[in-house]
Formats: sequence, structure tokens, C-alpha cells
Amino acid sequence: TELQREQWHCDGYLLLRGLIGLEAIHRVRRVMARAVDVMIGQLYSEGLIKDEGEHLPLEKRFTLVAGELAQRFGRGWRRALAAPEVFDLHRVPALLDVIGELIGPDVIGHPVFNGRPKLPHQRLTVVPWHQDSSYYGPASQQHQIISVWIPLVPVDRSNGCIEVIAGSHRWGLRRHITEASEGKFLAAQVTEVEEAGAVTCGMVPGDALLFSNLTMHRSLANASNTIRWSVDIRYIRDGDPVGEIGWHDPTFKWVIRSDAQAATGYEAWLAEVSQSRW
Repeated sequence: TELQREQWHCDGYLLLRGLIGLEAIHRVRRVMARAVDVMIGQLYSEGLIKDEGEHLPLEKRFTLVAGELAQRFGRGWRRALAAPEVFDLHRVPALLDVIGELIGPDVIGHPVFNGRPKLPHQRLTVVPWHQDSSYYGPASQQHQIISVWIPLVPVDRSNGCIEVIAGSHRWGLRRHITEASEGKFLAAQVTEVEEAGAVTCGMVPGDALLFSNLTMHRSLANASNTIRWSVDIRYIRDGDPVGEIGWHDPTFKWVIRSDAQAATGYEAWLAEVSQSRW
């Protein structure tokens, strides 16, 4: 709507309710479950655990079975999620309709996507205030990279939802430093964050939070007793660079929707993801 388009330009984010069908969400949850199977299987084969907890739900299994050993698998999963279900999530028609209105008819996929298991009371996954361009490089602030954050479980303040600062995309790229905490995230060094006030984005599966590469955001600690699962994906305008975190082949372009260009197939995308250094 015009109101939503105005909010995007004024606030630098949009929270769209029920944008993604639940079948697409369930398919990605199954990818997460398969990744957990592999990781827990590895721990079991090494003799580090005695019970694989196959009867446990996705919201609890990884933390109850792996415990502190879950740390070894990192804070964000990419290659483990290089699957048709995640490829298709980028291509959900209703989502592409919105992205197309924001960046134009040619929708190009960005190489960075993540699966996020935020375990209960885990410091590793507490993300400080930051702008995504701090990761993409200073030149990226001249272009628009749209992040789409998608929860796979209901999220609120108790289990670590996202918070944003409305209008912070107009601040320009601010100075960031690497945190001393175990997550080693980049953290913004600005006083405006404390003064501006945060918008807390409680969401349910099917909702999508869109924000720009300059929108200040963070994710809170998970103080619940279940895992907060989420996926984040990204899009760029045709012709814009992807930033310093790029494809293995710098000439590769992931065409997701276009009237003038052939869409990139799954096998070509998978080959690039499989060779990427991140």
C-alpha cells in the first residue's frame, strides 16, 4: 500500500503479517531438523553424547541433546541450509511482489543467507545494535540491500526477537567495533541508539520483517526454555554490487525474478553456495 511504501522510506523497515505461506515455513523447518540430525549424529559418532533425542521437538532437541557442545556449530548456518527449500523461500511470490515494488522488476538474490538457532540463555547469539553495511563494506551504503528476517517459531522479547530503530537508515553508516563477547559481532558506536527508542518486533511464523542495510537493529537474548529458530535472506537491485561478502565467482548473478533475464536455476545457485568461503 502507499502507507507501507511511505513507512519503508521513512522508517527503513516493514513488518508484514502473514506474507509467507505456512507450507513454505514448514519446509524450511524440516531443513533445520535435517541439519540438527547431522550435527547430533556427528556428536554421537564421536562418543560425545549417548542419546540422540530423536523423539524431541525442533524447539528443544538441539539444546537438550547437544548442550554446550552446540557452540561448536556456530551462531549462523549457511551451507547446512543450502537446500531446495531455502532456495524456494527466496522465491515466494508474495514476498517477491513486495521486493519488486521496493527495488524494481528485476529481483536479484544476495549471497548471504543464514539459519539462526538462538539457544536458551546463550550469549553467543545475542546480537548488538548494528547496521548490516558494517559487514558488507562502506561502499554498500550507496546501494540498497534488503534483508528479510523470517521466524520459524513465535518470537517476542522473551525468546530474542528483533528490535529496530525507525528512521536510522537515514543516519548513514556509523562506526562499528568488534565485540569482546564470544559472539564477536560488530557493534555500532552511536549515542543516537539509546535516545531514539527501539521498536520491538513480535512475530509469528508467516510474518516477514524487511529492513535496509543501513537500518539499525539487534536481536535480544533468549530467556525462554526453547530454541528461537529463524532464517534471514537478502535481495539487491539489478546492477548493484553485493558488497565484500560475495559469490565465489564474482561474475555470478542470482536472477530470481525478471521479465528480461532467465531465472537462475537451483543447481547453479547450489554450485556457487557450495564453493563460497563463508
